Amino acid sequence: KDLVDLEPALSSASNLKILHLEGNYGKCEGAAAIGKVLSATKSNLKELYLGDNQIGSVGAKSLAAGLRNNTTLDKLYLEGNSIGDEGAIALRDVLLDQSSRQCKVLEHLYVDNNGLGKEAATTLGRAVNSETMIEGSLLE
Repeated sequence: KDLVDLEPALSSASNLKILHLEGNYGKCEGAAAIGKVLSATKSNLKELYLGDNQIGSVGAKSLAAGLRNNTTLDKLYLEGNSIGDEGAIALRDVLLDQSSRQCKVLEHLYVDNNGLGKEAATTLGRAVNSETMIEGSLLE
């Protein structure tokens, strides 16, 4: 609920470049609110830290929808959110769509400890053009 309450203020905060919201247990409702912030035309957010918010695959899909037309975000941290393969695929699809439309795509995506299978992790890593992303604890 707290992240949902922040949505109106964040949507109009055009000077906000970095946002740390780790460990707020925003769950899928909070992720949906942040997705709306990402899709706001006034958003100039460059880095978003959402680790340990229990967003799950539904929240990851909401974030992915918000990213679809976002051209400012460079780094997205989603560690420990249990997004699973379904959430990873939603993010992958948006990144591939952005790339095919020659839009700016995330440069860094951190999804450690999200229960991704090897195939989902590999295709997500390729979508963000980061071969190093699929190494290490990503597959845990």
